[in-house]
Order: sequence, then C-alpha cells, then structure tokens
Amino acid sequence: MGEYENAALDAVREYARMNNREKKAYLKRICEESGVDAAGLINRMLAKPITINFHIDRIAGNGKTVIENLTEQGMYLGQFQTGTSNGMLGGSRPDWERRIFFDVYPAEYVNRPKYGALNVFHYIDGASARFGSCCFQLKKDIVPRCTFSYGDSSAGSATLCTCDTFEGILADLFRDVERHCRMLNQAVSSRQEALAILLYEPENPKNVGRNLDFCIEAHVHGELSLKNDVDRLYVDGSYRNTELERQIETLCHKFEIEPVWIPERRIRMEEIPPLFRGPEIPELAKKIDAVWGRRKGIINAYLIGKASADSSRNADRWKETGDPQEVFQQIKQLWHTVAYFG
Repeated sequence: MGEYENAALDAVREYARMNNREKKAYLKRICEESGVDAAGLINRMLAKPITINFHIDRIAGNGKTVIENLTEQGMYLGQFQTGTSNGMLGGSRPDWERRIFFDVYPAEYVNRPKYGALNVFHYIDGASARFGSCCFQLKKDIVPRCTFSYGDSSAGSATLCTCDTFEGILADLFRDVERHCRMLNQAVSSRQEALAILLYEPENPKNVGRNLDFCIEAHVHGELSLKNDVDRLYVDGSYRNTELERQIETLCHKFEIEPVWIPERRIRMEEIPPLFRGPEIPELAKKIDAVWGRRKGIINAYLIGKASADSSRNADRWKETGDPQEVFQQIKQLWHTVAYFG
C-alpha cells in the first residue's frame, strides 16, 4: 500500500476510536451477559470471508468483457479504473468517498478502494448479490488493509471502522437485533440467537442468501491481485456449457483460484413481479427472452449478460427501451429480480 491508502486506514481508525467508546461498552456488556469473550467474537467475525460480487460478462470501458480484462491484467480494478459499475459511478460517488475516507484520496487518484462485503452468513452467492451473479472470495490476509462500514456507505452510514476498531459495527448489529429483530437480511429473535449464529462456522456452506440490501461493507485499499489476494470464484450455474465456461476455467487455472459452481438462479417470465422493480421489468424480460432466450420463458444471469453486452455495443437497438442510463438501470433491476426470486 502507498501513502494515500495508509492515510485512509489511519483516518478511519482514529475516527472509530473517537466514536466507539459507548458502543464498545455496550458490546462488552452484551458479551459478558452471555458468557462470550468480546475479543474472541471480533476475531471470529473477522475470520469470515470477504466477497466481491460482480458480473463477469459486463462490458468495461475498453470494450472488453470483465472476465477478459481480469484474465489479461491479473488484477481486480475499481470503478474509477474500469469505467464500469454495478452500482453507482460518478455523480455523488466522489463526494461520499471523500466523506468516508476523510478526503485522503486526491480527486485524480484512480486506484481507489474496491468494494466488497463481509460474508457473515457464508452465502454461496456472496454477501451482496445485488452487485453481481458471481463473486470472488478473498484471502484472509486482506483484512488488515480493509475499512468497514455498517450498511451501504453511499447511503450515509456513520459507522466506520478498521479491523482493530471493529466494536462499533458489532454493536450496531446487536442494536438492530434488539430494535428490529433483524441481523443483516435474516430475522433473529434475540441477542443470544444472534451470538450463536455469529459464532457458528459451517464446514460446507451451501445457503443462497439473496441478499440485496443489508451488509457489512468492506473497502479493500491498495491493489487487488487475483493470484495473491483471491481464494475462490463462485460462479452462477447459468454459465455452464456456454462460451464463458472455458474463459472461467482459464482464469482460475492461470491465477490458481478455486472455481465453485453454485446453483443457477432463474425465474420464469410469468413469475416476474411488476411491483418489485417496476412494470417495465417484465417487458424487458420478454425482449431478452425473444432475442437470446429462444422464447423458453426463462431469464437467468447469462441471458441478462447477453442483453447488457448488446446494449453497450449496439445502443441504437435499445432506443425503444430508453436512453443508455435507463437501459442500464432496467437491466440492473432485472438482475435484482432474478437474484432475489430465482
């Protein structure tokens, strides 16, 4: 890491230490009441994997697909480097990045943090499926150069920390359990139940989480090397027996990454709920099914990727759907629908 990365970590660490005193005492009390060592709980939390969800088939700013760039470059690059995003790019992003990293990174600096999430429940579709049908699981030694926020940092999250000032996020988790009977995207009835879940480590994770909105966000500062920093690649089953399967195998072999195929998420046309992301989403699905799905009435990640690539390369074909930004939003929202219901 360089000067800016270390400065960002130091700034977040100092902020957390100044704002965590009450939360630290609250967490200590909760743990003592249940006979749990707070430091041990924090260590168990930080041993959970960090995942980065992304779409392997989207078109980057250089006209190549994400997986082509990953294979050629051997690096996972941030949005400011690739010119592509599964969330928010430009607009207010520079403003809220200045806020959560305390104005450390210069405006012209493109090697910004890469965004992932702490996979608390070991979901095989990643901790934040909203951002992609596939995910990298990072190696454990990435944690010391991460900052964390409770919730989506773009929404104004005030709880920021580093791995050595993690008490605030755990305290917020338990407060949500007390107030809302919820821990991230799971219903939890009590603090004791929450502690049991957090301390549990499955040997063979197999649950699909469908988590779109609730996460402990992780910001990886510095470069992210596929060979040195990535442990596994979880891939949606819709890419099996397609032209992308060989590219996935090549990527994993080249950088010694373990490929893990997860069940295909798919949804039938008639099952797409117009209330979930709007009435235009079923219409978009019909178009995709007619052009790329052979009218089988099924939508999955692979078909959505075909549509996304075509909308990037042949924008004129999509004028009836909307301008490029509207098309981008609708395709993103169709993926949300498949990720949640598929």
